Amino acid sequence: MCFMGVGMAEVSTCEVTVTPGQGVKKGDQLGMFHFGGSTHCLIFRPETKITFTTDDYPQGQNIQLYAPIAAVATGA
Repeated sequence: MCFMGVGMAEVSTCEVTVTPGQGVKKGDQLGMFHFGGSTHCLIFRPETKITFTTDDYPQGQNIQLYAPIAAVATGA
């Protein structure tokens, strides 16, 4: 998996707080944005099985902060 922080418009800093090779687990902080709007992309290998949960949200309705939008299948 690759995490790519994207600073938009008025972002002054995208701070990554993990180091190369450092193990992370669900819920660990990967970094932070300072000042203004920003986003991020998670990039997975092609064989990764991802199930999106956006069908659970009505069209045009905001998704709550920290609400899951997808899940990666575990196991074989």
